[in-house]
Amino acid sequence: MQEINIMDKKIDTSKDFMAFYKKKGDYLVELSENHFKNKEYKKALELLNQAYNMYTKGKCTEEAENTKQKFQEIKQTHFKNE
Repeated sequence: MQEINIMDKKIDTSKDFMAFYKKKGDYLVELSENHFKNKEYKKALELLNQAYNMYTKGKCTEEAENTKQKFQEIKQTHFKNE
């Protein structure tokens, strides 16, 4: 009788991680919008940066580019002198 080793089977979880990164990115963008509405621009930028990284990890290129554009707009509008 052959022994079955469950640990030898590889499970592909990459789709789950991709979905997680997109969901996390969406959440961070939404959170940044709340901070932006409260005029907490620095915190909004921090959250957009984190969202961009999540989208990049999840290979969500369109969302990453949109997030990068929002980041640049806020930075140019509210942090001109820095």
